[in-house]
Amino acid sequence: MKPDQFWTVIFGCSAPVEIEIGAGRGAFLFAAATAVPAHNFLAIEHSATRAARLTRDSGQRALVNVRVLHADAGCVVEQLVPDNSVAAYHIYFPDPWWKRKHYKRRLFTPSFVAALGRSLAPGGRVYVATDVERYFQEIVGLLGERLQPDEAPRPHAIVTRFEQKALVRGATTHAAVFRKAMA
Repeated sequence: MKPDQFWTVIFGCSAPVEIEIGAGRGAFLFAAATAVPAHNFLAIEHSATRAARLTRDSGQRALVNVRVLHADAGCVVEQLVPDNSVAAYHIYFPDPWWKRKHYKRRLFTPSFVAALGRSLAPGGRVYVATDVERYFQEIVGLLGERLQPDEAPRPHAIVTRFEQKALVRGATTHAAVFRKAMA
């Protein structure tokens, strides 16, 4: 199956696809899907409760360009997302898994970043933000091995719940954008 056919089956139409990993309560997802109705948005959420709430809320908002998947994002991106098929990934405030023995649970690994690069369409972007500077530096290092830094602004500038908590604590938000080279 061709990449565009894969997404057409999922969304019922052919349009650029953007994926948010860890959509939480959907602040970014719903704002982006409303602002850019010509794009399709897939939210991958690890929490079953949050995924169910996102599905319900997107239905109540009549957002026909939103789909929600309750799954492990690493597995989905590495094994299911077709090559060269995603216009953008949005990854805001991924869990830093603070304890060294838990680092293996972090989302950003060399294999995950390789899957991002493989699945991004030429010119596609990865938007990432976190309030953990050391983790941010690791993320930037990993993404920089496969993708090009980009100066594009973070779309829709929605402040997520995790970002609000960080700002209340006085933390700094670190954000970056990376782009896949054009073919």
